[in-house]
Amino acid sequence: MFRWLNSFLVQTFYVPDEYWQSVEVAHKMVYGYGHLTWEWKKGLRGYTYPAMFAAVHKLLAVLKLDFGPVLVVTPRVMQATFSAFGDLFVYRFTRRLVGVHGAAWALMCQICSWFIFYTATRTLSNTMETILTSFALYYYPWPEAMLAKGQPKFLPRGTKLYLFYASLACIMRPTAGIVWLPLMLWHLVRTNNKVMTVIKDYIPIGLLALLWSMCIDRICYGKWVFVPYNFVHFNVFHDIGAFYGSHPFYWYLTQGVPVVMATHMVPFLLGVKVSWRRLKPLLILMAWIIAVYSCLSHKEFRFILPIMPLAICICGAFFQLVHGSSRATWTVAFLVVTNLPVALYTGMLHQRGTLDVTMHLQMSQLELETKGPSVLFLMPCHSTPYYSHVHQNVTMRFLGCEPNLRNRSNYREEAETFYDAPGKWLQREYGSKTKQPSYLVFFNTLQPKIGGYLKRNVYEKVASFFHTHFPTERVGKHVYVFAKVNMPDMMGPEGGLHNGRIRGM
Repeated sequence: MFRWLNSFLVQTFYVPDEYWQSVEVAHKMVYGYGHLTWEWKKGLRGYTYPAMFAAVHKLLAVLKLDFGPVLVVTPRVMQATFSAFGDLFVYRFTRRLVGVHGAAWALMCQICSWFIFYTATRTLSNTMETILTSFALYYYPWPEAMLAKGQPKFLPRGTKLYLFYASLACIMRPTAGIVWLPLMLWHLVRTNNKVMTVIKDYIPIGLLALLWSMCIDRICYGKWVFVPYNFVHFNVFHDIGAFYGSHPFYWYLTQGVPVVMATHMVPFLLGVKVSWRRLKPLLILMAWIIAVYSCLSHKEFRFILPIMPLAICICGAFFQLVHGSSRATWTVAFLVVTNLPVALYTGMLHQRGTLDVTMHLQMSQLELETKGPSVLFLMPCHSTPYYSHVHQNVTMRFLGCEPNLRNRSNYREEAETFYDAPGKWLQREYGSKTKQPSYLVFFNTLQPKIGGYLKRNVYEKVASFFHTHFPTERVGKHVYVFAKVNMPDMMGPEGGLHNGRIRGM
């Protein structure tokens, strides 16, 4: 129930992948229209994750319940349900290594975390990777010296289940291998009958996972595609992620981990102090994950989300020691007070305008307009969801930002070219009145730069949505919708649009 509430409280934009690599793909799979980014054209992404949402979309379509708002909410509720099971397995994993009391307090830490609250219900492959990692961590055969008193050394079908969930995590996101390759090797080193374990467990489960991944990708791509190779080829060997921004190697230590863990660093460090000898493998694994990601140029907070189950478990070690004392109560109270405002602000206010505007377009019944409406998003690339939220088969365009895949000299992405001279770009692309879009969607900071174009071509502001208290040069405080007003059949007597469509706000 908490994660379902979480899914409705989070109403903001975080990163494009939440939409463009999951629900947008699912929408195209079911309805035949939608946008596939360059990663899908080059075979960097697997279809297993978006296929889950596509299956639900298809069911809703068969039941004739596929209304726009339902299609937007359902994947989030579905992801929230998975995250609820993730919470349960973080509790179980902590109980197995720390004890029942520490696990109960660790669950509170999990629920209190602002970053987990912020990401748990988003349709991100990182979120699903972390959930499946939590499942696998519980079933993993930890050494007896690491287990809490009274915990069984082996769980029924533990090895098979941990390998199954770890393999599934790698299918969802190949970077899960950073977590599981060292753990699998460690498991093999400690196993008595290594050959039989590989033959009976590792090979069958690994082949089954690989076969599933390749078959579903064969069906969806229409050809054989080996996604893990393409993913590593582009992101590691060609470091294509650097095109979207690069950071110094120490970024995760100075910004990544402190932001993701926030005030949970307090019980984490206390947990390290009391359990570092027994739970040293968890600390080594966390250090390994951070070290590997630090070697990549492009860095994001969500990439290190899989360290959180490990960190929460170590927090539980501290609470296991102080259970029953006021220290435990006061520490959790401190976590609630410091995390709740951040969780609510980032989840409900910060960067919400780009979602509100697409929901507004969805409710505007654009398909009913007789002149074939078109929408042009003049924003940094992938600033909004797309057809997955608008859910109308109308012409839309956004500023492209594909990397230089063909190694062309003096290459510049479309978005950068636009921001060099917005007015000239609009005149060049949409100088003819017959080509001009029906609606322009952009941040308020852009209006002074394209004011001349808006005036000459008779565009009028018809909607405005709050976006952020921290505007930048390209990302403004508000999102504006401008519409052409020289189309008599579209205009109502008050300057708004007929049929309950866009009106000034």
